[in-house]
Amino acid sequence: MAVLRYTLLRALVFAIAVALLWLVGFRGLVLVALGLVLSGLVSFFVLRGSRDQVSIAWDRRLRTIRDRTAAEDAWDDEQRARSDAETNRPEGPPREA
Repeated sequence: MAVLRYTLLRALVFAIAVALLWLVGFRGLVLVALGLVLSGLVSFFVLRGSRDQVSIAWDRRLRTIRDRTAAEDAWDDEQRARSDAETNRPEGPPREA
């Protein structure tokens, strides 16, 4: 939800910047380029809290994925070790020749 909120706020800041630049008289590609630069600068300062929330949300999600992957790797290693132990186990008592 934090990512969606931040994205919508960034789009809103961009739209406002473009509208203001259009009112000043900029048009075309210059309007879009200046809108991107201006909205990026404004967003850097104004949306700091939202950006921090997005970072926390992504960090939490990545940590969950890393923990789940580590648990699956440990389970795989345990199964592989168990399978190797069964494969290398002698079958029955040794035969005398």
